Amino acid sequence: MIPILLFFIFFHPGRVNLAELSVPANTDTIYSEDIASVLCHVAGLPLSMPVIELGGGASLSISFDDLRSGSHRYKYEVIHTDMNWNKDELDEYDYIDGFNRSEIRTYAYSTNRNLDYTHYRFELPNNDLRLKISGNFLLHVYEELRKGQRIYLFTRRIMVVEPKVKVNTIFVRPTDGLKYRSHQEIDFEISVKGFPVYNSRQEITCTVMQNGRWSTAVTGLKQNRDKPELLVFDFIDKVSFPAGKEFRFFDIRSLEFRTRFVKKITENANEIIVTLNDDKVRDLFNFLDDQDANGRYIIENQDRPDPRLSSEYVWVDFTLKSPEFFDQQVYLMGAFTDWQCKSPFLLKYDDQSRAYLGSALLKQGYYNYGYVVAGKGGDFSASPIDGDWYETENDYQVLVYYRPFGARYDRLIAFHTAKP
Repeated sequence: MIPILLFFIFFHPGRVNLAELSVPANTDTIYSEDIASVLCHVAGLPLSMPVIELGGGASLSISFDDLRSGSHRYKYEVIHTDMNWNKDELDEYDYIDGFNRSEIRTYAYSTNRNLDYTHYRFELPNNDLRLKISGNFLLHVYEELRKGQRIYLFTRRIMVVEPKVKVNTIFVRPTDGLKYRSHQEIDFEISVKGFPVYNSRQEITCTVMQNGRWSTAVTGLKQNRDKPELLVFDFIDKVSFPAGKEFRFFDIRSLEFRTRFVKKITENANEIIVTLNDDKVRDLFNFLDDQDANGRYIIENQDRPDPRLSSEYVWVDFTLKSPEFFDQQVYLMGAFTDWQCKSPFLLKYDDQSRAYLGSALLKQGYYNYGYVVAGKGGDFSASPIDGDWYETENDYQVLVYYRPFGARYDRLIAFHTAKP
């Protein structure tokens, strides 16, 4: 199940020419409209975050499609960063055993009917590259041109954890009466028994985020209370998140029949169009418990074998029945948009149908998605469309970073996932 690019008749993607830039972005970003369905997860766990244990047996699986087809000389590199995803002072030999900037040698051509593409994949660590320390890493995939010039394809944040401490989370109702039924608040404790922490308020820093979305992350958290062998993080209205509602979803793993929320499947000579049922604004609707994947997606094909190569790219048409949000814009949002407001996923308001309309080119799979309203300042929120309800099932991630006095980098000593 999958994600990806393009959009509707309004879509004119702006390629970012990072060959002219010295440093690419330090967020999950796709730079080329030719690159689609980028997946980065623990091998065998397609819904997982890209986090592996230092020295463990797990590896990260990275894959993507090149819609230009053909073959290209693509390479990858990893860069160690601090807890805020900025490059630290380490040299490569401090965190890599092997060779950085290796070529991606595993690729294959699609066998589908409509759109030709080339599927690339590789794993980390591998025989060429092994990671020696824990912490945050930026993965860059790029095409190398002559004279050392590069065109970056995408960036992904990956993490390596060395589990040294244990985290216990406690979900509490917000003390702010206005958030009592709309937000979820987290307190947590860190057990440091057996781990040499001498100045915890200086050495330990935590990050908490919702559903693996870095845009929601509450960073720079320091303990505010002590217990014997426990660091206590117990704040009032600081680690509090709008709960949202369960994600909307659709299933296009098969194009032979219509699944739930799929209104129509139209196959033309050169394209396939999937029209979804009309969505409605849910801010005033009662909460409805429905199983979802907390905004993630999976690439899968039930019609033919080997979904990586045989899956079709289809146009998925979205309709959101809603009054117009004047001076604001409405976007599709989910892991397949990198949790960002991107121009390919911008919806346009149609006065005649009184709805926001858009179309995205997506590979066959199962998708979670939502709608967000974005202002001119760049901030966005799903609350005006979906509302928030404290009973919504969300995943929360607690990351614990450790940097003792004199150390040159931030170690990631715990990665903990919890549900309310």
